[in-house]
Amino acid sequence: MNFLSNYSTRAKLLLGFGLMIVLLLAVSATAYRNAEQLKQSQEVLFQEDLSVAFNLMALRNAINRERVVLLSLALTEQSGQTSLLQQLERERTQVLEILKKLEKHRDTDAAFASKLDRIQALRQEFVTVRDRDVMPALNNGKRNEASAAIIGPLQTRFQALREIADEAGEQQFAEAEKRMLASEAVVSDAQKALILANLIAIALGLGLVFWLDRIIARPLKEVTGMAQQIATGNLNVSIPAANGNDEVGQLLRALDAMVASWRQMIRETNAGIATLSAAASEILAGTTQVASGVSETAAAVSETTATVEEVKQTALLASQKARTVSDMAQRAAHTVETGRKSIEGGVEGMETVQEQMESIAETIVKLSDRSQAIAEIVATVGGLADQSNLLAVNAAIEAAKAGEQGKGFAVVAQEIRDLAEQSRQATRQVRQILGEIQKAISAAVMTTEQGARAVASGVEQAAEAGNAFKSLSEGIADAAQAAAQIAATSQQQLAGMDQVAMAMENIKQVSVENAAGSRQSEASAQNLHELGQKLKEVSERFKL
Repeated sequence: MNFLSNYSTRAKLLLGFGLMIVLLLAVSATAYRNAEQLKQSQEVLFQEDLSVAFNLMALRNAINRERVVLLSLALTEQSGQTSLLQQLERERTQVLEILKKLEKHRDTDAAFASKLDRIQALRQEFVTVRDRDVMPALNNGKRNEASAAIIGPLQTRFQALREIADEAGEQQFAEAEKRMLASEAVVSDAQKALILANLIAIALGLGLVFWLDRIIARPLKEVTGMAQQIATGNLNVSIPAANGNDEVGQLLRALDAMVASWRQMIRETNAGIATLSAAASEILAGTTQVASGVSETAAAVSETTATVEEVKQTALLASQKARTVSDMAQRAAHTVETGRKSIEGGVEGMETVQEQMESIAETIVKLSDRSQAIAEIVATVGGLADQSNLLAVNAAIEAAKAGEQGKGFAVVAQEIRDLAEQSRQATRQVRQILGEIQKAISAAVMTTEQGARAVASGVEQAAEAGNAFKSLSEGIADAAQAAAQIAATSQQQLAGMDQVAMAMENIKQVSVENAAGSRQSEASAQNLHELGQKLKEVSERFKL
C-alpha cells in the first residue's frame, strides 16, 4: 500500500471515513432488510392466521348466542319475546358479517376454503331448520315443538358447525404458530446477520484505525520527535528520506532542508560570533580609555566655565554700578539744568514782577484818583437824596391838602421818600466802603514800593545763582559723559564675557554630551561584549 503515500492526508482521511460510512450503510441496509422481513411476517401472522382464528371464534360464539336466544324464546311467552327477537336479529346480522370477513380469506388457503364451504353449508341448514321448524312454532305458540326442534335437528347442525369451526380455528392457530416460528427464525437470522455485519464493521474499523495510525499518526509522531530534538539544539538528528508526496513527506523534506540551512547558518554565525567577540573586547578597551579622557576634559571644562561665570558676574556688577553712576549723573545734570532754567525763569519772572509792581503802583494811584471822584459822585448822590426826601415831604403835605383826590399822589410821594431814604443809606455805605478802599490803596502803595525794592534785590541774587548753577551743570555733564563711557566700556566687556561664557557653556555641553556618549559607547561596547559571549554560549548548544 505504498502507493497511498502519494496521496494527501485529506484524501487519506476522506478514504478512511468513506469506508466507515460505507460499512455503516451496509449494516444499516442489512438491519433494515431484516426488519422489513419481520414486519411482513408479522403482518401475515396477524392479518391472515390470527385474524381468521379470531373470526372463527367469534362465529362460534355468535351462533351459540343465537341458539341461546332461540331457547329463551321457546321458554318465554309471546308477550315477552320482542326483545329476544331483536337480539336474535342482531346475532343473525353479526353471523353474516363474520362470514363475509372469513370469505375474504378463502383464496389464501385451499384447506380453509373447503372448511369455509362446509361452515356455510351447515349454517344454511341451521337457518333452514330455524326458519322452517322453530320460528313458525314460536309464532304459533307451540313452544314445545320449537324446543324439540331446537334440541333436535337444530342442535345437530349447531354441534356440527361448532366442531368444524373449532377444527378450522385450531388449524389457523397451528398455521399461526408455524408463522410465529418462521418469524422467530427470521429474527434470529436478522440478529445473526446484524451481529456478523457489526463484527465485520468493527474489524474493518479497527483495521482502518491501525491503517490511519500507520500512514498518518506514526509518521507525524516521528516528525514530532525529530522537531523536539531540533528544538533542544540537536542538529545531528537523522531525518529519513521521504518516499511519498503527502503532507508528511513534504514536512520531512522541508525539515531536512531547514536543518541543513540551520547547520550552515550556525557555522557562519559561530565564525561571526568569534570575530564579534574579539572586536567587542578591543572596542570595550578603547571606549574605556576614551571615556576616562572625556571625563577629565569635562571636569576641566566645568572648572573653566565656573571661573568664566565668576568673571562674568564681576563684569556685570561693574557694568551695573557704572550704569547706576551714569544714570545718577544724568539725573543730577537734568536736575541742575532744570534748576538753572528755573532760576533764569525766576529772574525773568522777577523782572516781570518788577515791571508789574510798577504798573500796579501806577494803577493804584489811578485807582486812588478814581476813588476820590467816586466820593464826590457819592456826595452829589447824597445831596440829591436829601432833596428828594424834602420834595417827598412837600408832596405828602400837598396830597394831604388835596384830600381824597390826593391819596394816590400821597402814595407815590411816600414811595419816593422811601427810595430817597434807601439812597441816603446806600450813600453812607458807599462812603464807608470808599474809606476802607482808600486805606487799602494806601497800604498797597506802601507794600508795592517795598515789593519793588525786594524784587530788585531778588533779581540780582537770582542772576548770581543762575551763574553758579550753570557752572555746576557743566561739571555734572562732564561727569555723566565719563560715567556713560565707563558704562559703555563695561557693557562691551560684559558682552564679551557673555560670549565667552556661552562658548564655554557650549564646550561644557559638548563635553557632557561627549562624556555621556562615551559612557553609552562604553556601555554599548560592554553589552556588545556580553552579547558576543551569550551568542557564543547559545551557538555552543547546537550540535552540528
